[in-house]
Amino acid sequence: MAEEANPETTDSVKTHINHLLSELESSETQITPTVRAVYEGGFESQFADCLTDRISSLDKDIEIMCSYHYQGFIDCVNELLKVQNMVKGLQSDICNVDTMLCSNSAELIDSHESLISQRLELKNMASTIQAIKLCIPVLEMYQKLKEEMHNKNYYSAIKILGHLEHTYLPPISSYSFASIMSQQIPKTRQTIKEISRCDLKDFLKTIREKSQDIGLNAMWQSHQTMNTDIPIDHILGRRPKSIEDGPLDFLNFAPIYRCLHIYSIIGEKEDFAKEYHADRKKQADLTFKFVPKLGDSSQDSDSYNAEYFCKVVGFFVIENTLLHTTQGLVTHTSIDELWNLFLSCLGNLDQLLLNKDDQPQQLLDLKLLLVLFCQTLGGYELNVTKLYKLLINLYQKYCDSLQSLWKTKFKEVFGKDNYSPLTVDSDVQLQQLMGCAYQALDRTDMKFPVHLPFSKLVPEIFILMEEYIEASLQFATHLDLSQTEVDDLVRKSTNELLTKTLNDCLIDLIKEKNLVLSQIVQVSINTSFLQRYSHSMETFVSSKTGCTVSSTQAKDLYGLKMFDNVKEEAKRQIHVKLTEKIDEFFELSRYNWMTSEVREYPSDYITDMLTYLNNKFRTFTQLEQSVACGACEEAGKHIANKLLEIFLDPTITQMSRVALDILDQDVIAYEGFALDEPVKGVKNINLLIPIQTLRNVINMIKQSDYDKYIAEFNPSSRSSSNIAPEVLARVLERFLDKDSKKFSFKSFSMNKNEKEMNQLLEAVIKKLRTLNTGGSGSSTPTMLARKLSRSNLNF
Repeated sequence: MAEEANPETTDSVKTHINHLLSELESSETQITPTVRAVYEGGFESQFADCLTDRISSLDKDIEIMCSYHYQGFIDCVNELLKVQNMVKGLQSDICNVDTMLCSNSAELIDSHESLISQRLELKNMASTIQAIKLCIPVLEMYQKLKEEMHNKNYYSAIKILGHLEHTYLPPISSYSFASIMSQQIPKTRQTIKEISRCDLKDFLKTIREKSQDIGLNAMWQSHQTMNTDIPIDHILGRRPKSIEDGPLDFLNFAPIYRCLHIYSIIGEKEDFAKEYHADRKKQADLTFKFVPKLGDSSQDSDSYNAEYFCKVVGFFVIENTLLHTTQGLVTHTSIDELWNLFLSCLGNLDQLLLNKDDQPQQLLDLKLLLVLFCQTLGGYELNVTKLYKLLINLYQKYCDSLQSLWKTKFKEVFGKDNYSPLTVDSDVQLQQLMGCAYQALDRTDMKFPVHLPFSKLVPEIFILMEEYIEASLQFATHLDLSQTEVDDLVRKSTNELLTKTLNDCLIDLIKEKNLVLSQIVQVSINTSFLQRYSHSMETFVSSKTGCTVSSTQAKDLYGLKMFDNVKEEAKRQIHVKLTEKIDEFFELSRYNWMTSEVREYPSDYITDMLTYLNNKFRTFTQLEQSVACGACEEAGKHIANKLLEIFLDPTITQMSRVALDILDQDVIAYEGFALDEPVKGVKNINLLIPIQTLRNVINMIKQSDYDKYIAEFNPSSRSSSNIAPEVLARVLERFLDKDSKKFSFKSFSMNKNEKEMNQLLEAVIKKLRTLNTGGSGSSTPTMLARKLSRSNLNF
């Protein structure tokens, strides 16, 4: 029936509806699920139709059943009728309840809509709160960023920027203000970088101002640590405020640390290090460049030097501090580069020495300053070897300056010396005078008062030498040299003082024109004693340096050999002075070559000259024998030459026998002087040989003994004891009358024999003039000589 009533219903729908109806019939619980399934299925009308059909079917079944159970039905109806009244009351109650429910449900519905609205608001509020919770930290961080920027806490600000960029802003990137913040972060970071650069510039400016104080403090600390004897108060000029303070106490390194951290966080640490090194290199160029301070006093110049080296020390102390307190900003390599730059700027100390010519004390102060400088920076692991080498070069400059000063002192000693033997009253006085040379004296059987052969010049030179050695040793210490190297330096400088300064001074002294012979002799004696006692200088050097003389490393003072040069020059000057004095006596000679006055004694000038020489030679007792003998021999040679020169004077045209005898008397006086041994140790033969030529000529003329001369004459091997034939010929011509070619002797008249002899003499003269050319006359030389000898013509 249901299918006919709903022909459009499909079989599946019908089956499902029948199933639902079966559930509805059999269900003892709520029918809500069945009703929901109908409405959800969308076949309410079909279900209603099927339900109606089922109800009709069930009604029929009920009718049948009722018919079957009619009586029971009647009973039930009656019961229902009985219940009718109760149902009406129930209905009334239900209506009342319904009314009441409708009334109450309206409020409930209103409350429900309000609740829905409130729940929506609550949800929105929760979403807003959540968003605010995400934004508030960002805003707080941004606010903190502004505060840190305002307070110039850039390191904290750069860290906040990092948190904002990587942690806080990404979750709220959809918000416009977050986008604005994101755009501001690079600008803020760049601002911080620029400000950091400014801080770096300020820091660099500050360290340039503080470098001198830091360096001064570091040098004082180094001096205390090394415990050296350097007079630091004098060298540096002033004390630091507090010696215990370190670089961190003088300078706030926080700015450089902040800058380094900032650049490390933003990943530009290497760029910052490069920028820092570039700026420091510029500062180094200004700091290391030494500009001499001209036109000021030496004290101002020394103070200027101290300030310069304090600044350099402060520069490297700051770099060393950053090396140990930072990572990667300063390295050993960068410090070495700056150190090499300083060494190149310093050069060879020429600029430092610009105002220090001939000022040993300033050079010594500079050396002590450099030593303190090296000791300080050496403690900061810098290689100061090259500076010590420069100091060794400076040592040579110092020695040159000392030698210049000592040259003046030597000349002062020479000027004050009386050039007389020294008299000493006691051994104490002797020890005070001689100093280190006291031990070299032979004090055996010395009885005071004692007369020493040398003058006071000798001990004063020894004292000056001691002072020089101590002064040079004062510079040679603290140079990072071994004991042997110091000894070598001192010996070398002492040798230079001897070979250059003292040698030149002594030679200049000897060459002075106003120095008389006795003074030159005394200088020579002084020089001999200086050389004799000079080994005490070696002992003195060894005692000061601690390097024994017997050590294989110790070098002898080869400069002591220069005394030989001085003595040689003194010997030469003695010869010069003696020669000059002899010339003065010979200027007094007045020979009358035509005199007829016979004289049996020598000339006055010869007598005075030989007396003078004997007196002078007595003062030669303290001279070295070789010098004294040499002087005597040179004097004898000069006298002999002067006599021969007088005799052979070409201006003499005539000579008498008496004049020849007078000259012979003078020669005899000299020969007697030679035979008396005027100087102990001189050989007579050495004094007689120079006069031998004149003696031979005089004897030859007086004895007319030409035979041997002519016979033995050989032009190729002429003896030094004979005069040349042409000279002898000119001498013989003096005894001829220029007009009559006769002898000019007025004491007799010429006879036939004399005329013959005159002719023979003329023949000898003619032959003598031809001996050099090897010519021959009518008679051989031997024949002519024999004729003259047989004629007994003696002069």
